Amino acid sequence: MESEAYRQASRAPLLQGVMWTMAIVPLVFVLMRLYVRVVMKRVFGWDDFIIIVATGCLIAYAAVCHVAATIGLGRHLTVVLEENPNHVIDVALLCDIGEALAIMACTLGKTSFAVTLLRIVVHRWMIIVLWFVIVTMNLVNVLAALFIFVQCKDPRHLWNSAIPSECWPADVFTHFSLFVGAYSGAQDFVLALLPWTLVWNLQMKKKEKTGIAFAMSLGVFAGAASIVKTTYLVALSEKADFTWELAPLLYWAAVEDGLAITAAAISTLKPLLARVFPGSSINNNYNMISYSTAPNRKVFDNSQGETRTDIGHSSIHERGSQTAILAPLSPKRDETINLTTEVSVTYNRPS
Repeated sequence: MESEAYRQASRAPLLQGVMWTMAIVPLVFVLMRLYVRVVMKRVFGWDDFIIIVATGCLIAYAAVCHVAATIGLGRHLTVVLEENPNHVIDVALLCDIGEALAIMACTLGKTSFAVTLLRIVVHRWMIIVLWFVIVTMNLVNVLAALFIFVQCKDPRHLWNSAIPSECWPADVFTHFSLFVGAYSGAQDFVLALLPWTLVWNLQMKKKEKTGIAFAMSLGVFAGAASIVKTTYLVALSEKADFTWELAPLLYWAAVEDGLAITAAAISTLKPLLARVFPGSSINNNYNMISYSTAPNRKVFDNSQGETRTDIGHSSIHERGSQTAILAPLSPKRDETINLTTEVSVTYNRPS
């Protein structure tokens, strides 16, 4: 006989609170990103489209888990069975749908940031690393999302055990999920370290370089959340009390997703911050996010958009430059990113 405390125990309020917090906060930052990109810069790239889809998946994930929590997710299985056995089937189905949405939100959020980095890196090895991350990350995560529903010949058995079906051994999907979780966390740290390598060669004040690199490396917190989430992945094979055991896994997945999307959005907000705080040192930093003004040409906006620097992956040079931002990339080529400053002098002739 369960105690009253056991019957009343519920992780549902915490689950719902974390879910909606980690959905709304990224949504706010993505909306600010879109304001910068569409209204201020008048551009819209693939990374912007990808992050919108990622945010949509995250909001849908929060909604699905919210509904599941209202009918039994986060409470002990025996209690839910006593109240309404059909709710157990509904919770299991909603959890499977939610897990797939969480995987796609996480993958697309990181992919958006990687695509953004692709537009600003100049070293070939960085381009190779980023494409490797994008391809492998999407491959393993799409497989993980598919495997949720193909573990059994009849997928309905996954949420209704009364329907007979042949299924994989329970630990197969758990072990693959542990690999995906660990790999996802490793990719977070790779994407967080690349901006430091890129920015640290800029010839600007160390404080400014640190600020830019830190703003573009916030994905490291998503990596930390991924490590914590991975510790809960064993709950995937927990059938005895899955309505209770799955709750921490689901809300830590939301934390990872939300931090990944927020980190990808923050990296583009410098122009907005410069407008909100016009007298701050933010105006002296360089916006590393490129925008196009002509085919096959990338232009970097630094400061308020009055000074522009052309950049290409093979040859980079600006005539009339006075101050170099980057040192040469190769001793065999004069590959530099340069800053050109136009000065207008007005004077009155003495009468």
